Amino acid sequence: MEHFDLVLFDLLVKHDCVIIPDFGGFVSKRVSSKIDFDKGLIIPPSKHLLFNRHLTNNDGLLLAAYAERNGVSYIDAEQSLNKLIKKCQKELSEEREISFPKIGVLRRSPEGYYTFSQDKSFNMLSDAYGLKNLEFIAVKEEAETHIEPNEQMASVIEMEKKPIKVKKGARKQLFRYAAVACLLPLMLYTFYIPFKSDFFNSGLISFSDFNPFYNKELGAYNPNNGSYAIEKESTEAAVVKSVLPELIVPNAEDSKTKEDISLPKNDIVSSEIKIQKTPYFKQFIVGCFSIEQNAVNFKNKITEDGFSPRILSGGKLHRVSMGMTYSADEFNNLIALARQNGYSGWTLKQ
Repeated sequence: MEHFDLVLFDLLVKHDCVIIPDFGGFVSKRVSSKIDFDKGLIIPPSKHLLFNRHLTNNDGLLLAAYAERNGVSYIDAEQSLNKLIKKCQKELSEEREISFPKIGVLRRSPEGYYTFSQDKSFNMLSDAYGLKNLEFIAVKEEAETHIEPNEQMASVIEMEKKPIKVKKGARKQLFRYAAVACLLPLMLYTFYIPFKSDFFNSGLISFSDFNPFYNKELGAYNPNNGSYAIEKESTEAAVVKSVLPELIVPNAEDSKTKEDISLPKNDIVSSEIKIQKTPYFKQFIVGCFSIEQNAVNFKNKITEDGFSPRILSGGKLHRVSMGMTYSADEFNNLIALARQNGYSGWTLKQ
């Protein structure tokens, strides 16, 4: 069976964050390539690892990969991981360092501070696979030679220092062109808006009136049968009278003619209002499996404890939820009850 260290290294190559439940998580950050001119080296891009001891929630990624790699169940993988975590915590409490092959070394100070040193001999960035440091020879800059200017160069320098003056005639001509460019649109719209729009009829101007290429669509009125409106109005009135009978106060004329009015049996509208609950948008996930049968076995185990779990399939993983809830209070009560029975998990928003 492959050890957790090998599985952890492969996951860090593929993912940016891998969490060891109840211990901590490794977070990676891409580092761009660098050029060291002093040493003459071009360093390829890589991954910079950090250890965060506050990332302790089980997302199922490490356990699912270990169970799939070794062909064991999720529960067996979880038991093996718990033994490894207890061993690592004991070594850290005794101020001994933990070495992760190809990853780095983890230490803890007597004050409880964690320090992680990454193993720089292995590049965990998959995009830079096979790239090594490239050596080069830097070109030295030659010292600038001072040349004394002669008479021709001095005349050129003086000409460059003199400011370029714009003639007054060219400046006036430029103002004329600018004035014409401003007046042309004004003249166009003074002709277009009165004769090509309905400004004189409606007295309103819209942004589409300033677009000469806009074709205004004429509204068309298609009359509908009046019978549908009458039937709809009578149905709505029947619903209101059946649902809120106490709000309808009959007058004297209605009381006289009430006995003469008889409705057909087919026109009776039910006064029952059905209220359908909408499921809560959060799910409490307690397991994540790549093999569907392992998810079914874990679901059966939760069912024996009195819960109604569900299996949420998404992508290559099958997540096991503690059950469906319909409000925030039900969701919080479900989490508290699950933790009392020894289940830990994370929240999934749908």
